[in-house]
Amino acid sequence: MPKKALTDKAYEQIKAWILDFSLKPGSHLSIGELADALGISRTPVREALSRLEQKHMVARMPMKGFAVKVLDLREIEDLFEVRTAIEILAARQAARRLTENSRAQIAESLQSTATTIEKGEKSHSLNLEQNFHVKILEASGNIALAEIGRGVLERIWGIQRFGLVTFDDLYLAHEQHLEIFEAMIRKTADRAASLMREHMEHTTRFLMDRLKDHTDAIQNVLAVKPANVNLRAGDGNLNGSKNGR
Repeated sequence: MPKKALTDKAYEQIKAWILDFSLKPGSHLSIGELADALGISRTPVREALSRLEQKHMVARMPMKGFAVKVLDLREIEDLFEVRTAIEILAARQAARRLTENSRAQIAESLQSTATTIEKGEKSHSLNLEQNFHVKILEASGNIALAEIGRGVLERIWGIQRFGLVTFDDLYLAHEQHLEIFEAMIRKTADRAASLMREHMEHTTRFLMDRLKDHTDAIQNVLAVKPANVNLRAGDGNLNGSKNGR
């Protein structure tokens, strides 16, 4: 397999491990152990880690190699401020530029979300709710905005997936998404932007309240607790499957 393909696959798998907390914030990243777990040589792993450093997902430690980056509260607040600004602009532009194809895709996604919530499929529902925001970015027709937005969303979703969202939260988010979509269909750009602002303010307030609660379990994730990567070969392969944490 070409070197670039190996680097790409290593990048995607290590990123997935970071986002689902198989590799926890503060964890030391052993290039050798990661290479063994992925079944590839060290060079593409090293290059993948350098790319993840550029995405602010890992940090280079002097004389120690790489570690999963730890986000502090200030950085998370900054991320949500940026996300809110991006999503408001995306909703406004999507309301003005919505195509029939984008409309059909968003409608289908929302219907699938409603079905999975009714079935009690929390993980799948969360993925679909998050996908709604990607669809809005795409529907904006603003390529640069969509590219930047996806990068910000990836970093935030890793935090949101850490047991923070209940079915009540998913149901409320879904209702808010429906309202935003309705405004987009009606091409009322100001209302779409206003509803997106309300949605993002609610989401941000909910998350930050939990993050600031020192008795909350999420504090165990934010705390800097360096630990060696302990992934057995086969626990995480290049197609994204793993046997558990």
